[in-house]
Amino acid sequence: MGRMGRAGRSLGTMMMIGLTLSACATRRGGVSLNDPANAGSPTEIARRCEDFPKTFGYAEKSVGGRLAASALLAPLMIGVGLAGTVTGDIRGLALATAGPVQMGRWTAQASKDNQDQRTSFRQACEEGGGPDTVVAARAVLSLAQVRERERSNRDAVRLYRDTLGILDRAGSGESEDAATAALAVAALIEKTTPSDPEIGLFYERALRIREDRSDAQPLNVASLLMQYARWLRNTGRIGEAEMLSTRADALIREAQAVEARVRAASSTDVVVGENCSPVSVNALDQLNQDAAAEGRTGRVLAVDCDPAGQIGAVRLATPTGTIDTLTFDTHESDPAATIRAGLFTTGP
Repeated sequence: MGRMGRAGRSLGTMMMIGLTLSACATRRGGVSLNDPANAGSPTEIARRCEDFPKTFGYAEKSVGGRLAASALLAPLMIGVGLAGTVTGDIRGLALATAGPVQMGRWTAQASKDNQDQRTSFRQACEEGGGPDTVVAARAVLSLAQVRERERSNRDAVRLYRDTLGILDRAGSGESEDAATAALAVAALIEKTTPSDPEIGLFYERALRIREDRSDAQPLNVASLLMQYARWLRNTGRIGEAEMLSTRADALIREAQAVEARVRAASSTDVVVGENCSPVSVNALDQLNQDAAAEGRTGRVLAVDCDPAGQIGAVRLATPTGTIDTLTFDTHESDPAATIRAGLFTTGP
């Protein structure tokens, strides 16, 4: 045993020396593909992108399953078809001949779809510069959406999760792509396990992304808030749901006010208040146009309205060059006439 132990230690020492010399030779003779300094080389990117589609083999269509189905159903189709032909049903011949052909095409199409999928992933990976890039993530996101439309929800969930993982590694975990994937996977999980607490995490992520965007759309954020609130309410978290609903209502009112201001936009650059109706603004624009047509210097500068949309106050430049403010109460029958007098009167 002693001699064997010494022999084993000697062999181990020789192996370590050999490995050390090999490593030195490798460093002197070339660059390892796994060296971080070489990670961005075209050769390394190509190698990684060649392997990238294999990661999503779980989402490929089952060719073997289709072959088995074809092997089982094709003879049955032929038998049923021929039996129909014997009884005089001309559709039997079509079933006996065309049925197996269609089954073969169905199987071949699955194989082609899988190959197209692998090619698409590899090309996206190479285009983006590697597997952990936004371009690669979008290719996975696109396939997830296809599988969801095909009702392959299990594959879709995994693909959406993989999309988020790639975006995180690419430094784009707060992008709109991430919000889209997070919402999609939340909805799919909710269909099978509606009380899964992970659903809330996905809603939170999507909400944070969409609220923080510089071009955030109030109605889109409000819709997401209501969706999240519905899930919270269904899981018994009523207080949190009410808070989100209140935020959603405020955003909806804000969006409606903006829409109203757009509808009531002035064609003569009158500054329009929040509650003003298009009818009131159009009347003031007409006054400005009439004054300009007569060569007068007076014009309406700004208008504010009451909650009913009626003119409450008007700021105008008078023909004498002064700035005046006219106010109106709710009983004013014709504010436009009073404003016209202010625009067209040059003296006391």
